[in-house]
Amino acid sequence: MRLKVGLVGLGEVAQLMHIPTLHKLQDRFELAAVHDVSPSVLAQVADHWKIEKRYGTAAALFADPEIDAVLILSPDQHHGEQARAAIAAGKHVFIEKPACLTAADLETLVAAEAASNRVVMVGYMRRFAPAFVAAKQELENFGPISYVRVRDVICEGPWFFNQTDTVVTPNGDIPAALIDESRALRKAMMDAMCGADAPAIVRRGYEVMTGLCSHSLSAMRDLLGSSPKRVIGAQLSQNGEQLTAMFDYGSFTAIYECLIDDIARFDAGIEVFSKNKRLHFRYNTPYLRNLPMTLEVQESTADSNLVRTLGPFHTDAFQIELEAFHSSITKGAPNRTPPSDSKEDIELFSKILAVAKSTLAG
Repeated sequence: MRLKVGLVGLGEVAQLMHIPTLHKLQDRFELAAVHDVSPSVLAQVADHWKIEKRYGTAAALFADPEIDAVLILSPDQHHGEQARAAIAAGKHVFIEKPACLTAADLETLVAAEAASNRVVMVGYMRRFAPAFVAAKQELENFGPISYVRVRDVICEGPWFFNQTDTVVTPNGDIPAALIDESRALRKAMMDAMCGADAPAIVRRGYEVMTGLCSHSLSAMRDLLGSSPKRVIGAQLSQNGEQLTAMFDYGSFTAIYECLIDDIARFDAGIEVFSKNKRLHFRYNTPYLRNLPMTLEVQESTADSNLVRTLGPFHTDAFQIELEAFHSSITKGAPNRTPPSDSKEDIELFSKILAVAKSTLAG
């Protein structure tokens, strides 16, 4: 079954990730309609991909009876409201992570999904990467875990994609009232989660958590089967763009380190240890498509050391997650990342933030 989809938001992730992927998956999807608040971006992107239906508002796109599903790719503060409106219009919904910025917004989204018969999926693409799925399978016979390391030490996307692609940006044509409204909404949400008097380092830290960190912390939960019992420690530095956190998983400890800087590399991944085994996989930048990814599994005994490498896997995680979205809609396949799953992330972010704020206060 071929689904007609509409996109809300035509920024970087839409242009570089989702539109090319939808184009590749034309046996499953028809990109039938698009919306962006920038008329120049809307026109240029739609012209390039030959998309006829171009809507000036998200509401108009949701009202199109021919659209089966929508991808919410707008700024984070609008995800909840737009997703609920799409559900109310009878659409299946894919939301680029994070699902929402606040616990309250997410609760209303979870309720809207529960009251519908629509598929609502959050785009945690790292959890669909073949090496990640293989790691989950390996852990079934891994033995008791003794230690986990999770890492996001990266340079932001533009350093990579500016060498390979061109991203269309607004030509100063977004109405000022919309910009002011969007900024006010984001500030209100940040106030709700960080505190109205929170310093800039805390606000930026929360932005990084809901952005970059959400990928790895969500993957950590999925891989290990649960959220940690508690946050042992957390520290923010580098204006909020560096986070170190320690998690209590009962019988073992997990360490997470995050840093965004200007050194051109993408060092992200998860490493899991038992007494005599280790598995390790690394993520490449998503901005260069189909880069290889491997899973390394090491096992040592008194007189031997065996290292197995699974892969390289080249299938793009964005492709696999959209294939899963299609299967959930058309075949009733399990939805691995519904909004209810994201509640655990918001709860974990809040706990990290509380400990980090306490650390900053001394």
